[in-house]
Formats: sequence, C-alpha cells, structure tokens
Amino acid sequence: MMTTAGRILLTAAMLVLGARAARAEIIELVDKTKINGKIVHYYDGVYSVDTQGTTVKIPREKIRSISFQLPPPRSELSSAEKTFDRWRKALVDGDLEKAIDCYALMYQGMLASHLGQASDGIKQMKKEIEVTKFTVKGSSVKGDTATLKVLRQKGEDSETGEIAFVRENGEWKMLPPQ
Repeated sequence: MMTTAGRILLTAAMLVLGARAARAEIIELVDKTKINGKIVHYYDGVYSVDTQGTTVKIPREKIRSISFQLPPPRSELSSAEKTFDRWRKALVDGDLEKAIDCYALMYQGMLASHLGQASDGIKQMKKEIEVTKFTVKGSSVKGDTATLKVLRQKGEDSETGEIAFVRENGEWKMLPPQ
C-alpha cells in the first residue's frame, strides 16, 4: 500500500496541464465527398470543422455521416513500464502536457481543471521528482489492465507502491491513486 507521501507525489503529478487526445472525424457529405477534419463547434444546424488550419462551415443537412477515428497507438506508451518512464521524464523536463497524456483519457479533463488551483504545486512537484528515485520492482498484466510495483526512494525514505494502468486504443495509460 502507498503511504501518504507517495499518494501526495502521485496526486501532485496529476495536477498538470491537460492534453487532448488527438482525433479526427471523417465527414461524408450527401454527394459522397469526404472531409477529414476536427469538429470544433456546432450551432444552429451548422458544424464548424477544422481542416488543416482552415475552418469550414457545413450545414447539417449537407452531411450524410460522421465517423470518428482515433490516432494509431504510440510506441512510447506500448507498455506500462514505458508509460511510467515517459511520465517521470516529462515531469523532470517540465513537460506537463506530456505528463498528463500518460493518464487515462477519462481523468485528463479533471486533472486539467485542478491545474488552475495549483500553479505553485507544479514547481514543487518538479523539484520533488528530481530528487526522487523510482525503481520498477515488478509488473503484471491481465487483459487490458496492468499494475506496476514501484519503489520510491528519497534520501533515507523509501516505500513501495502499486500503480494501476489501463489499455486505451492500444496504449497503456496510468490511473490516479485510489
């Protein structure tokens, strides 16, 4: 089980800038023309679609179908160990967007909303991560879930805790501590 210090460290890591998952929509018009873009707004029967930096407005009645595509899985998130290493390196580098991207999509928005309340906590978290050594002691995978057993050492203080992961779109993403 993770102690309070370990939970604080992992919770602080969650209070970072939210990254949006890259996605695209394929919009098929009634004349069977296909547009690849991202729906950015819908109002009064008109979709605003961003296609390569240009916003196109398309009335609802001109659209035959909309299908959603997820991006291909990234190799740096192909295992729980790689995801954890990416998260740790991102925090040390101060790349908060990359760090939050290591979490499951359903938690990213919540984490982003906490950011506005904890701007000083981010600097403290980065400083804490820089002086803390993490060692993966074991892992287990069961279907689309995984667990890493991680030893956290800071000076003379050390503890072992478990970090849960879930597979989303072929990528392993961290779950916040419970």
